[in-house]
Amino acid sequence: MSFSKSQLIIIGVGAGVIILVLAIILGFGRKPASEKASLVFWGTEDAGYFSDVLNAYREDHKNITITYKKITAVDYEQELINSLAAGNGPDIMMFSSGWLSKHNNKISPAPEERISVDRFTSLFPQVVEEDFTMDDKVYASPLYVDTLVLYYNRDMFDRLVLPLAPKTWTEFGDYVISRKAPASIGGYAPTVSRAPDIINAMLMQFGADFDIRNKSFVRIASDAGVAALNFYIQFYAPQEESLTAFAGERTSMVFGYFSDLAAIKAKNPFINVGTAALPQYSLSSSVVPAKYFGLAVSDKSKSKEAAWDFIIAITTNADTADKFVAKGKHPPALRSLIQKYMDDTKLGVFARQALIARSWFVPDEAQVETILNDMLKSAISSRAAKPALQVAEEQINKLIPKK
Repeated sequence: MSFSKSQLIIIGVGAGVIILVLAIILGFGRKPASEKASLVFWGTEDAGYFSDVLNAYREDHKNITITYKKITAVDYEQELINSLAAGNGPDIMMFSSGWLSKHNNKISPAPEERISVDRFTSLFPQVVEEDFTMDDKVYASPLYVDTLVLYYNRDMFDRLVLPLAPKTWTEFGDYVISRKAPASIGGYAPTVSRAPDIINAMLMQFGADFDIRNKSFVRIASDAGVAALNFYIQFYAPQEESLTAFAGERTSMVFGYFSDLAAIKAKNPFINVGTAALPQYSLSSSVVPAKYFGLAVSDKSKSKEAAWDFIIAITTNADTADKFVAKGKHPPALRSLIQKYMDDTKLGVFARQALIARSWFVPDEAQVETILNDMLKSAISSRAAKPALQVAEEQINKLIPKK
């Protein structure tokens, strides 16, 4: 079969068009996988904690440059807000577990095709879903989860013939009142470290309604709230700063997060500290509060896809996330790592508690802490729990965004 010259020209042009279309589809129309990006990453942790994680990511992403900057924790939130408003903030930021309601308009959620809420919740404990997802989108992803625990002095417990830490608040009260085991509780911050978190835990445990599902109100001025607050303030007595008193072995128990242990050890390197689960109102419905940071992407970032690629790669891969846990001795966030560390002598309590940690939709972390602390002051000075709870409930509900 032979073709005329004009037919050959038509066939040649047609083949060229097909080749061009295929080239566009397969290559020219797609962004190259090796596209370069320079990412700025802000946080409050020492740079050394991220070194192994960053090195592991760079091995497979030589086209990505990541520069980490540590900001002092006390200045971090305000400096972050100012820099984002000025347009010179980071691409990636450490993002508090209590910030989503207040700062969700400053961050960009993860592309759903990269990580869905369903996959996210299969990887992390329930509290992470409560803190970092909204409207079926993932806004931040953590490398660790820290929870409130009871620290106790083993030597003091031995002298008081107390072989185990208290598991319930009833046992705790017996230890303090009947067994004369001094504890830093009953007061308010800054004297009692973590006082707002302790009463928040008690309110949740005793059954106050925080509307966790719908995130539209709190109801703490209830019988459950009164019972929790009255139990707490019964231990009030003028005292010195709680971590200092505990480190000086003048109290036998204090409440704190994993991050507080370093402060205790810095004051007294030789103190024999035991770590126990937070006491519960009922062991059949255990709950603890969590306080930690995830990683989020700025809404102003020009490299959102690359930034989220980095976050997903280091927080959802167990081998990579474990490098951060091992480097800084932080309690793990991934369920697979929680399983690994459940029996660890230092991190086991925190790992197990991550599974029972719960959170409510805090409208403004700093303001709610102030409200709860003021509630404690009022209840202690007036010895009346109900009015203090009513004021706090009204103030918190005013902060909650109306749907």
